[in-house]
Amino acid sequence: AGGEAAAPAKSATTGRGGKPAGIAPRLLEEEGVRLEIVADRSVFIEGSIAEVRNNAVLGGLLAVLVLYLFLRSVRATAIVAVAIPASLLVAFAPLDLLGVSLNIMSLGGLALGVGMLVDCSIVVLESIHRCREEGDDRVDSVVRGTREVRSAVIASTLTTVAVFLPMVFVQGVAGQAFGDLALAVVLSLVASLAVALYLIPMLAARGGFDFTAGGRRPRLVPVAWTALIEDWRALAGWRRALVAPLLLLRTLVWLPVEVVGKLLGAVVSLVLLVVGGGIGLVVRAVSRLLDRGPAAWVGRGIERLSAAYHALLERALDQPRLVVGLLVAALALTVVGFTALHSELLPEVHQGEITFELSLPAGTPLERTIEVLAPIEGVLSADTERVERVLATYGFDPAQSTRSDEGEHTARFRVLLRRSDARSEQDVAARVRERLRTIPDLEERLTRPVLFSFRTPIEVEVHGDDLDRLERKAAEVELALAALPELADVASTLRAGAPEVEIVYDRERLALYELSLGPVAESVRDLVRGAEATRFNLKDRRIPIVVQLAEADRRTIEDVRNMIVNPGGDRPITLAAIADVRLGEGPSEVRRVDGRRVALVRANLAPGVPLGAAVERLRATLEDDVEWPADMTWFVSGQDEEWQRSSGSLYLALALSIFLVYVIMAAQFESLVHPFVILFTIPLAFFGSIVALAATGMSLSIVVFLGMILLAGIVVNNAIVLVDYVNVLRGRGMNRREALLTAGSVRLRPILMTTLTTVLGLLPMALGLGDGAELRTPMAITVIAGLSASTLLTLLVIPVVYDRLDAVLSAAGRREAAAMKQRSAASVAVPPLAASEGSEG
Repeated sequence: AGGEAAAPAKSATTGRGGKPAGIAPRLLEEEGVRLEIVADRSVFIEGSIAEVRNNAVLGGLLAVLVLYLFLRSVRATAIVAVAIPASLLVAFAPLDLLGVSLNIMSLGGLALGVGMLVDCSIVVLESIHRCREEGDDRVDSVVRGTREVRSAVIASTLTTVAVFLPMVFVQGVAGQAFGDLALAVVLSLVASLAVALYLIPMLAARGGFDFTAGGRRPRLVPVAWTALIEDWRALAGWRRALVAPLLLLRTLVWLPVEVVGKLLGAVVSLVLLVVGGGIGLVVRAVSRLLDRGPAAWVGRGIERLSAAYHALLERALDQPRLVVGLLVAALALTVVGFTALHSELLPEVHQGEITFELSLPAGTPLERTIEVLAPIEGVLSADTERVERVLATYGFDPAQSTRSDEGEHTARFRVLLRRSDARSEQDVAARVRERLRTIPDLEERLTRPVLFSFRTPIEVEVHGDDLDRLERKAAEVELALAALPELADVASTLRAGAPEVEIVYDRERLALYELSLGPVAESVRDLVRGAEATRFNLKDRRIPIVVQLAEADRRTIEDVRNMIVNPGGDRPITLAAIADVRLGEGPSEVRRVDGRRVALVRANLAPGVPLGAAVERLRATLEDDVEWPADMTWFVSGQDEEWQRSSGSLYLALALSIFLVYVIMAAQFESLVHPFVILFTIPLAFFGSIVALAATGMSLSIVVFLGMILLAGIVVNNAIVLVDYVNVLRGRGMNRREALLTAGSVRLRPILMTTLTTVLGLLPMALGLGDGAELRTPMAITVIAGLSASTLLTLLVIPVVYDRLDAVLSAAGRREAAAMKQRSAASVAVPPLAASEGSEG
């Protein structure tokens, strides 16, 4: 038998010509079964990754365009633009060492940081350019310019990196899902710091990149021939005769190699000449076009904006109370808006797939289930404009089913849509639900595939001890929640069970007939469910042969009562003679939590309803409209429970991030006051984010929280550069007001450049295009709105706060100095006791 089974197994692994054959052709040939892929989740994943990659490339191009419009120099733009690919390439190595793959989250982190990768390089190059304008030569300007901003650039990068360190304390979905994103951002920013401090100064010292064609004229005479002639002339007499064979041998070996190398070099040079010339022509044409239009407009706009900002800053310094009042109002609106926003765990990601789970009354035979629900399958299949494929499952497979409420009365329709958008899902769901309402006693539930969380949005746990009372209370909760417009697809897991035949054996009768309970029960089980008698070998398969009563002999409860329990005995004994056979109902499931029985009531969210609003309405309904006995309790779990766990750790991470940012700035400035001034940029950024979220109707979710944590490290960078240069100018002897005005005017250009490159780098993500955009868009909008608002307000608020705090501290210092001077003068005016005693003696 082993040899017969081995031959087919060998043919299964090889096809024509000895090549491996797949399982699909074999199934079609031997069994007449066609095997094909009907659902492939990798299509959505690949589409999401491709969209993230495209967003990163487009964001990088927009950032480079902004650089040129501000710098108006191809070489300067190329120097700064090289920071993007260089930083990304450097970041790939540690990501691979840490075992992070290129997935949606890691690529999203790289795309999120594309616009920020040039920030440090912009500050360094702008400082070098300013030193060059002040009269330094090329090398000295690079050294001095880099040294002046080195500490500020390091501090600004460390503040951004530090905000991700508390992510190790984040629990729940946020900590599990967004660890790769944080690693990608941190590693790419650290790489950009190294590029800004080492590569950018080197390129600036060498004059940048040359896109023009041309160069040195190639040397046509071989070096080997020239060396032979020079060495021959340098020798004379017997030395020439002695060394001549060696010189000839060297020339014969070296000359062919050099000729081949020069030919290859000529080909490469020709290619580079053509490509470089083409690139140079394109670059010059584009630069001329931009110089005549956008670049010129940006240049004139920056000059006018600089003059207007200087005048506005003077007025702000003259009226500090107005600016402080605006700051307090912004902080108050931030707190109010933050508490008013609704919350949700994660935005719903539409993957082009929905599933209808349908259930008829328990006990409905499979034939009736197919008869009733087959028209629904027809409705879905007929919608070819929106539906690509329908996978229908009637009944259930006991070997694969994981739910206790499945049976012959249930069906599942998995619908694959042609487009992955909310509108298509809502239209198809509405059309099917309208048809389902015409079927009596039908329970339906709509599910969608979710990312990072496998729990239903709304789950209410009803705890009790008595199973019957628990079932009634769960049904009452189900009715109360079904009446809420914020919820959909409300269903309880504890419902009426399937009808079953209950057999209660009478031990006295069994003893009377000299029968044992175990063998009788096994015999009845084998008659009804069947028993495997043997297996039949079919090629490489072993098919089990099951022996059981014919369906006509076990169809009704009377057939079960009339079963013979002692086959081969002298007198046949029926099951009814030794047992009470009756029709009953079994529980759908028995679920326990901490030793207590639990009924679970699940529900989806209605379209457009945030999780926080639904939970708030649900709690009010359960507390006011449902009476709870003393021995029964309820608890809201599901995604709301995950949100509560994740949001608590996210609040802690945000607080730790701000603290770490303050510590780093305190070490940078060697002061506790100046970092406190800079921290005012963080609530100003949150003000912009809250306004944008409220305007777009977005809820507070994990991705929004991560955007705010990232903001805490980004928005302080502009203020760090501004305050650092103010301190440098004051160290040179400039007074406080003049230093603030000068630093604001000088740093306005790099601040606007870094902000615009970051904003435009995130703009493709904020547009919400492509698969998986629901996860990327809220984070991008949070960062864009927060950074934009913070930049505009920072340019006015930070100088005013700096001026007022420094004035208060200076006045306090002067008063303390005066008091110390008075105490010193008093001690000098009263002679010491020892001196007076000595004079008397």
